[in-house]
Amino acid sequence: MKAKSLSRILIAAALPAVVACSGGNGWKVSGTVEGAADSVLYVEGSTPGGWYVMDSITLGSDGSFSYRAQEAAETPSVFRLRLADKYIYFPVDSMEEVTVSAKLPAFDRGYRLAGNIYAAGFTSADSLVGDAIDARGETAALSDSVLKRNLNLLINRDTTCLVSYYIVGKTIAGRPLYSLTDKSDLRFLANAANNYKTHRPADPRATELEQRWMAGRQATGTLRGAKREAQLASRPAVNLKRYDMNGKEHDFDKVVTRGTGVTLLSFTRYTDEKSPALTAALRGVYDKYHAQGLEIFQVSYDANEVDWKRSAANMPWISVWNSPEDGTDALIAYNANVSAEPVTFVFNRAGELVGRVTDPAKLAEAIAKAQ
Repeated sequence: MKAKSLSRILIAAALPAVVACSGGNGWKVSGTVEGAADSVLYVEGSTPGGWYVMDSITLGSDGSFSYRAQEAAETPSVFRLRLADKYIYFPVDSMEEVTVSAKLPAFDRGYRLAGNIYAAGFTSADSLVGDAIDARGETAALSDSVLKRNLNLLINRDTTCLVSYYIVGKTIAGRPLYSLTDKSDLRFLANAANNYKTHRPADPRATELEQRWMAGRQATGTLRGAKREAQLASRPAVNLKRYDMNGKEHDFDKVVTRGTGVTLLSFTRYTDEKSPALTAALRGVYDKYHAQGLEIFQVSYDANEVDWKRSAANMPWISVWNSPEDGTDALIAYNANVSAEPVTFVFNRAGELVGRVTDPAKLAEAIAKAQ
């Protein structure tokens, strides 16, 4: 599917509350934000590729707001409200109506959430994280053993699945609270994955969590060699036709099977803090090996078209945008999670998948082996 145009995104983001609340037949979120009269509140959804704006609401003179989604949530899902640079995350299932009460300046602290069975777990988790940050600061909270112990108790007792999914996906100052390179963290990620496997095996998050756990085991060296090689056995059969910033469609299947050289398939978000290092490494190998047939097919999972275009304009290789409308099939098929880190796959001249690289410093070595 062709990515939405920038103009359509900006128009959607500018719609006032009266438009945001009309015409929908799905779930609803409403409430008040004390002290935020006439401010703009954004409703955002997510994919494994990142967050995206669903709509915006201009708060009333009393700070009230109401948003009705166009459709019901097919599975229990996490959404969020954004006011300036602060967020309140809320859970929704099917046609539920969720209420939120907050106040400025601490929009994301001490709020009240109600409306479903997940609300108490979400607020408990956020309260624990907020208390740890207040007591020790953001950096120290990331390694706070008391915080982790209390959150892990919530995970172990969770019967909703979505609460544990939310907890293991928490970030502090843009950094993941549960690290894929920490063996103790992986144990609780496995618990969250097992919750889904046991209670909601058909939910897409069951596969997502299992893939994150497998990626963590591979990163920590605890995944057996045979299983690790099985992940690299062949190129997944998935549609990767996307458009570049000039509106030209590129088909990865045609690029990787052209037969003239090595191909790199890179999944990233240009706004990620790890992206500059990856970009520098890709430019280095592109300059060195492009004359020998190397091609790079980079897919950006940035939340909006503006961030992608700003960076893609400087790329000499194929750079395409995976909009929220395009879904996350490619990420799932390649067992990739760009929310955790960018990843690059290496294909030889015959189009065979021969490597997976998360350390940009190892790209040149991987290309040399694939030649």
